[in-house]
Amino acid sequence: MLLEDIESKKEILDEEQYNIPSYITENLRYPLYEWQRKALENFLVNEITREKKKSKGEKQNPNHLMFNMATGSGKTLVMAALILYYYKQGFRNFIFFVNQNAILGKTQANFINSSHNKYLFKENIVIDGKRICIREVDVFSNSSDDIQIKFTTIQKLHNDIYKESENALLLSDLQKRDLIHIGDEAHHLNASTAKKKKEQTEIETPSFIGELKDSAKDDDIEKSWETTICNYILGKKGKDGVSYAAEQNRNALLEFTATIPRNDLIQEKYEDKIITKFELKDFVEAKCTKHIRLVRSNLEQKERVLQALLLNWYRYRIGVDYGIPNFKPVILFRSKEIENSKADYQRFLALCKNVKVSDFGFVKKLSKIKNDSDDQADKTYSFDGRIFERIRLYMEERKISFENVVAYIRESFQERNIVITNSKTNKTQKEKTDGEIDYLLNSLEDRSNHIRAIFTVQRLTEGWDVLNLYDIVRLYTGRDTDYKNKKVGSHTTSEVQLIGRGVRYHPFAYKDKEKGRRKFDDDLQNELRILEEFYFHSEDEEKYISDLSNELKNRGLMQDKRTQKIFNVKEKYQSFLNGMYFFVNEKKENPNRRLKTLPKDFKNLPAFEWSIKGLYSEVQAVNLSQKEDTLYISDSAPTKTKAISFAEIPRHIKYKVIHRLNANSSSYFNYENVCKRFNVDSMDDFLNFVKDVKICISAPMKFEDIPNAEFLKMCEGFMLYLQRELESYDKPYIGSDFKLVKFSDVFSFDDEKGKIGFKKEKMILIDDENDDAKENKRLEKELKNEDWYMLDSFWGTEEERKLIEFIKSRKSNLEDKYKSFQLLRNEEVYKIFDFETGQGFQPDFLLLLQGKNGNNNAYYQVFVEPKGKHLAGEENDGWKEKFLLEISKRYGLNNIVVEKSKEYILIGLPFFNDTDKEMKERFDAEFKQTLKISC
Repeated sequence: MLLEDIESKKEILDEEQYNIPSYITENLRYPLYEWQRKALENFLVNEITREKKKSKGEKQNPNHLMFNMATGSGKTLVMAALILYYYKQGFRNFIFFVNQNAILGKTQANFINSSHNKYLFKENIVIDGKRICIREVDVFSNSSDDIQIKFTTIQKLHNDIYKESENALLLSDLQKRDLIHIGDEAHHLNASTAKKKKEQTEIETPSFIGELKDSAKDDDIEKSWETTICNYILGKKGKDGVSYAAEQNRNALLEFTATIPRNDLIQEKYEDKIITKFELKDFVEAKCTKHIRLVRSNLEQKERVLQALLLNWYRYRIGVDYGIPNFKPVILFRSKEIENSKADYQRFLALCKNVKVSDFGFVKKLSKIKNDSDDQADKTYSFDGRIFERIRLYMEERKISFENVVAYIRESFQERNIVITNSKTNKTQKEKTDGEIDYLLNSLEDRSNHIRAIFTVQRLTEGWDVLNLYDIVRLYTGRDTDYKNKKVGSHTTSEVQLIGRGVRYHPFAYKDKEKGRRKFDDDLQNELRILEEFYFHSEDEEKYISDLSNELKNRGLMQDKRTQKIFNVKEKYQSFLNGMYFFVNEKKENPNRRLKTLPKDFKNLPAFEWSIKGLYSEVQAVNLSQKEDTLYISDSAPTKTKAISFAEIPRHIKYKVIHRLNANSSSYFNYENVCKRFNVDSMDDFLNFVKDVKICISAPMKFEDIPNAEFLKMCEGFMLYLQRELESYDKPYIGSDFKLVKFSDVFSFDDEKGKIGFKKEKMILIDDENDDAKENKRLEKELKNEDWYMLDSFWGTEEERKLIEFIKSRKSNLEDKYKSFQLLRNEEVYKIFDFETGQGFQPDFLLLLQGKNGNNNAYYQVFVEPKGKHLAGEENDGWKEKFLLEISKRYGLNNIVVEKSKEYILIGLPFFNDTDKEMKERFDAEFKQTLKISC
């Protein structure tokens, strides 16, 4: 197999031999992920091998390779890299083909339109000191030295060659050229191989099958792949069966697919062509997809739709709360037939227009739903009502009513913001979209794209790039199992394909975590986790859900390594704890939020820098002989730099930019939001407030000659820069003082407050082969017999295990000083809020102590937080340690709270770390001094 041979050769070769050349990496707009680098490295190793064979005089067939890469893993960036590689090797002509027009349109923009948000190259492509252009062409030119790409479908390419009409590609012309063919969604291009009987192992003698009409069967279209592309163009075979000499044929065919059909003949056909494999399961394991949640319910269709709309509102709010720019979660509604889709679309418009608060009455019932399935996989991936309980608590904490949800739906889901994948002019029985809708569907993440909901049947199952799709709602019932072949039916398969589109990860920045990967796999209670989850809503049809789950697992979209664990307080402690009191505080609005002046250190704020590029024009002359000549005219004036203050920007420019930004109702510069943050009475007051902030402009012209259009761009960039800086000083919330409440009010998970029964259920990622898992199991078994550990289960990090070992080693010291001590693991239940910012966190452990020797009525609550050295700094979780130490300062032994003749003492300790010497010594010293024990 080719892939195995490549891997073997890489072990022998020097890495420098297959390093990706700088002319590739420097001309790509995006950095390469490790799997993209591996694909290109494998390709380069194969090129080295082919060159060696060629130098020895060995016969070489045209290069035909398959890149097996998961949907969303960045296939097109690899294609772009390969185009640059082949350009450097002297190739100028490229044919990009797919099986359907819809895929073609979005790919053209990625390669050709430099202003498109998914454009793949740097703005200026430079190879060997020369600026290179990429042109879309219908026919190839002999005189151009640019990259020329013909974008087409298999059907059109076949017909162009078959008809040989004017301005179409002529087979004789193509066979004279060196061509690189790039085929996307290549699993469609193997029909004739897939349908052969086992005894037929040779490809049939190629022959033209005639013109392919619009009504052509899929089989005929797909069959033209192996005849037209593989034989006539790649192989340069004439219609008479005669081929060009192998040494004259430099053509290459690069196929890309997420799915190679599981067919023995196809697997055999491609074993000497597969150059890289990065399948969906690899993509999931690389944390580059959302987690899938199957939302099955017995709700009516209207309530199922409202359920998805409520989740959409909640995601949007979380995105706003955490400052994720331009975050617009999208919902897709899937119908069974086109006519159903049209009717569903009209019902949805009416629902969103007339939605009212009482429509959400069913949500209270949902918050009590629990998944009682016996199937562990179902428990792992299915959805229960706790997300709605989380939404309810979110709304309570922020004093948000359902009036807010209703207003959001009415505003966000107006008709202009909803698209149905069927053109009004379409008279056929198949879905068909026009160019405008295709553009909207393939640019959903764009700032200017207003689409929030999509209605479809089959149109978007392939070739659709989308990151901000978070919900699919199935608007029909039933399953369509293929009983004859014992397979799931076509509808279920296409739903899995749609889910495969929706699970692509929507990147966002959070602290020091990697932007493009999941961040909260082990932090299930983090609010932002909802942005890493994808929900598929359907009726609660057990057999259908089983089919869907199994197919998702077969495709690698689901993994079965998550296990449900239940954490109970040991029975002996439950009655004791019910009579205890516990310190809590809450997040509340900051009464002193509004800034009266700019912070002092704003004077040291670096100037906002803006560069205006010189102008250039490109003139292409075309004469009757089709020879082309291109002339570039550029502005070569020297760049001038000028420092100004914001006050010098014309007033009308400022207001135009603010008006643009405020098109988003949640804009930072919305007047209502500005008044909340600053002590101003008008927008003029605010602009005066920031008038002295500096801007540094570099331009090949005088300041007064800068066009208004550039001023607008610059001013908008400045306002967003200003927003980022000001947000760091904005403190809308603070943490209240601590007060005592009943312990059971915090740690009870029963509906009836105060009832004995402390329990927490969590989904834990458990890999039995992992050393961490083995250590956790060992410690869990040991802790079951330790009276001082309060829970009957344990699962934690290495730092948390070391903290438990530390307490265990101090057991005798604690028993000498205190009548009793218990360690309670906070299983993401209890949250405290920073005094200064209101930011919440959940301390990992609570050490509970009871005094003795005349001090029996003293009860200590001690916060203990294990923390890795890499997370302990100011840029990460350092604020938590400051808060813990501030707690000891404000409370501790100097501020004892008395409740029912018992004394309660609240203490926060510095971070625990067993490996960093400085952190370890600081914790040890504070532990001894604060708790008055000798070790």
